[in-house]
Amino acid sequence: MAADSRKPRTRRNSSKRSKSRAKKPKVVLAQKKVYTMCALICMLCAICLGTNLALHKMSEEKLAEKTEQSQPEKKSVVAAQPSAQPSKNFSGGTSPSKSSQPAADSQGASRPKAAEKTVPQVQKKTEPRPEVKQVSSEVKKSAPANLAAPASKKSSQNLVASAKTPHQSEVVDKQIPKDRFSIPPAKNGATVVMILDDAGRSVENVLRYTSLPFPVTVAVLPGLSHSRQCADAVRRAGQEVILHQPMQAENLNMDPGPGAIKADMNTYAIAECIKKNLLELGPGVKGMNNHEGSLITANEIKIGAVLDVCAEENIYFLDSRTTVHTKAPQAALERDMQIFEKAGPYIDNDLSREKMLERMYETLAYANNHGRAIVIGHVDKSVNILPQLLSEMYPYMKAAGYRFATPSQLR
Repeated sequence: MAADSRKPRTRRNSSKRSKSRAKKPKVVLAQKKVYTMCALICMLCAICLGTNLALHKMSEEKLAEKTEQSQPEKKSVVAAQPSAQPSKNFSGGTSPSKSSQPAADSQGASRPKAAEKTVPQVQKKTEPRPEVKQVSSEVKKSAPANLAAPASKKSSQNLVASAKTPHQSEVVDKQIPKDRFSIPPAKNGATVVMILDDAGRSVENVLRYTSLPFPVTVAVLPGLSHSRQCADAVRRAGQEVILHQPMQAENLNMDPGPGAIKADMNTYAIAECIKKNLLELGPGVKGMNNHEGSLITANEIKIGAVLDVCAEENIYFLDSRTTVHTKAPQAALERDMQIFEKAGPYIDNDLSREKMLERMYETLAYANNHGRAIVIGHVDKSVNILPQLLSEMYPYMKAAGYRFATPSQLR
C-alpha cells in the first residue's frame, strides 16, 4: 500500500515540474523576440535616417556647385533680411532663433547644426548679380521671410528674373527687329558725313545730336543767344564744330542774320567779318560752310575772299550748294585748295519720319555709288524726329558696313 501510495505523488510532482518547465521557456522566448525586434527596428530607423541625411546633403552640395558655376557673382538676397526673423528648416517648420536654440539643443543638437551648415550654401545659391542693387518693391512684398529655405533651381531662377532693374527691362523692350530697316550692303567703302546746320539757339537741341553714337559735325550760327554755349557743348561732347557763316542770298528780301557777308562788302570787310565770327565761337573750330549765300557763292571774287581766310586760319570750307551757279570749286582750283561740297540730299526738307527715312536711303545709295555722301540736316528744325531716327538706324548701317566721319577726318 505504501508503494502504491507513492506512485501517484511522483506522477503529480513530475507533471507539475513538466508544466512549469514548459511554461518558462515560452515566456523567456517571447521576451527575447520582442527585444530583438525592437533592436532591429531601431537599427533600421537609424540607418534610414543617416542615409536620408547623407543623400540630402549630397543633393544640396551638387545644387550649390551648379548654381556657383552658372551664377558665380551673385549676392545673397537673404543677407539683406534681419537675422532675428525665423526661416523655414528642411522639414517645413521654422528654424529657431538664437534665443530659442538652447531648448532645441536639449532635444537634439545634431539637427540644428546640420541646418546651420546648409544655410550658407542656400544663401550662396540665391546671390543676385552686382548690377542688381535691390529687389523691386513688388518682389519684397510677395517674397516670404523664409528665403533661406532650399528652393528648386526653377524657383531661384524666377526670383532672380523678377529682381531685374527697370533699366534692364527697358533695354529688352526696345530691342529692334532685324527687318525694321532695309539697309543695303555697303560698297566702295561707303562713308556718310552728317552736317547739322543752324545751331546757336538751343544747347539742349544740340546735345540731342552730339549724343549720337557716331561722328557728326555741328555748324553754329554767329550772333545768336546761345552761339558760344552751343559751340562749347559740341566740343565737350568730342564732336566737330564749324562756323555756319551767314551770306547774302540772291533774294535780297531774305535776311541771313547777324554776322553775315553782304554783297557790298569788299574782300577786307569779308575777312574781318569771318575772323570776328570765328573768335566768337571759340577755339577748335575745324571749318565753315555757308548759310544761304547763293549771291556770294556765285561771285568768284567774294567766295575767293572767303577761301583766303580759310587758308589763313587753316580750316576747311564746305559748300552747301545753295545754288547750282556756285563758283567755289573754281576759286578753290585757282588757289590749289581742297574744299568739300554737299553730296547727297537735304535730310529734313520734309518734316516727317517717312520722308526723312527715304532721304537716308538716298544717302546710302549715293555713298555706295560715289564712295561717300555729305548730307545736311538742321538742329532745331527736325530735333523731334531726326536724332531718334538716326539712333535707330545706326546699328543696322554699321552692321551693313557703312562708315561715319567728319570732313576734317577726310582731309
